[in-house]
Amino acid sequence: MDGIVLTTDLDAMFHMNNSRYLRECDLAQTKLWLESGVVQTIGQRFHVTNAATNIRFRKSLHLFTRYRIVSRFIHWDEKAFYIEQQFVRLSDGFVCAVNICKQATIGCTPTSMVKRVDKELLSPPQTEELKTLLASWKLSSERLRKSS
Repeated sequence: MDGIVLTTDLDAMFHMNNSRYLRECDLAQTKLWLESGVVQTIGQRFHVTNAATNIRFRKSLHLFTRYRIVSRFIHWDEKAFYIEQQFVRLSDGFVCAVNICKQATIGCTPTSMVKRVDKELLSPPQTEELKTLLASWKLSSERLRKSS
């Protein structure tokens, strides 16, 4: 999905507002779901919801900068899909930001959803980066459970 930074996207520092990155990620996730074929095979029982997200900003996107969001499924387990999204500056191919999103499924497991599209497709193994991120999210959940 391609985009361009417009005046309405800028924050007080004159680069793309942090919340705009997440909005763009949401739109790119919808595109990924539609292109993957999973949405069309499940029907009305299919729901996903953002359960967590982690975005890393590497370089600012400035006014009129063109970029592409490259989205891909990097893993899935019995509760969620994990999607990586890279904001790639088109002028030089630099990855300006990376988002990893956990999308929890409702009414169906990720594995059963994938099997309806391709019976042979297996989840990619967890990368060390994803393992560390999942451990961080688990620690956060445990801390919050104790304080509730």
